Amino acid sequence: MREVGIESAIIDVHAHCFTSKALAGDVAQQLERLRGRGIGHVAVAGMVNDRFDAEQIWGLVPDWVDNRGDALFDEASDLLAHARHSKGAIVPLLDTRYLWGDVQATLARYVEEGFCGIKGIYLPDSGNDLGVKGVPDTFGITVAQYRRREWEIFSFAERNNLTVLYHIDARRYGDIVTALLADFPKVRINIPHFGIGRKAFAPFLDRYPNVFTDFSGLLSHMRENPASYRDFIVEYQDRVCFGSDAILYKVAGSLQYLDALCDLGLPAEVLRKVCVENPRRLMGNALHGGID
Repeated sequence: MREVGIESAIIDVHAHCFTSKALAGDVAQQLERLRGRGIGHVAVAGMVNDRFDAEQIWGLVPDWVDNRGDALFDEASDLLAHARHSKGAIVPLLDTRYLWGDVQATLARYVEEGFCGIKGIYLPDSGNDLGVKGVPDTFGITVAQYRRREWEIFSFAERNNLTVLYHIDARRYGDIVTALLADFPKVRINIPHFGIGRKAFAPFLDRYPNVFTDFSGLLSHMRENPASYRDFIVEYQDRVCFGSDAILYKVAGSLQYLDALCDLGLPAEVLRKVCVENPRRLMGNALHGGID
């Protein structure tokens, strides 16, 4: 068994819910497995939906998702219940892909209910890396209206010191990344999957100190080309965070990523930065406890 040697201090900054309250016992067992490997916190994104039906809702969700939670992906109640039961191990993030209406008031309400951060995803069209329908087509709005919504979300995050996990393809939408970072320089933002293109994304890490990233979704690449990924992590050792994209009912994904990270042969101090120090700087005051 591969170990990092950091007992109950590792933070997985990127996971998803898709899990109902009825599975609370299973989730508790999953968290126990994580604790056994030193993972004490998991930032879990849960979607909210108050307007779309069963046919429409799948437009923005990859069809490979095995959803074991709310049929319409209105996950707020389930995720907050799991977070309460976890005694701080689960850090709930609000997935905003279906958010509409009074964005500021709606976000304020969810934060009041217990959400500690925001998960966003930039989907202006169907040519995205997830292969899902774009938000404008789903909502029947223009791209300009969609972008205004994203700016409202970031504005709220900056005013309320909330971390943002934001899925965006730096190769296709580098101009949007640049504009967001220029307008919201204080927001701590995790752009996962190494920006879906390390060459396109690296300049953002070079220029913006508030930008972090994680290697979720890259497991096969890490195993096929370990030297290249080791070099990238070492170069950006103060920005890379441990993240897995795991689903709450199946945390084996998190453990697989931990194994792959350990297999890269990184120096101990770099491992500590990636697993503990960088995630703590990214998450800030969203971290209240851990798996006791």
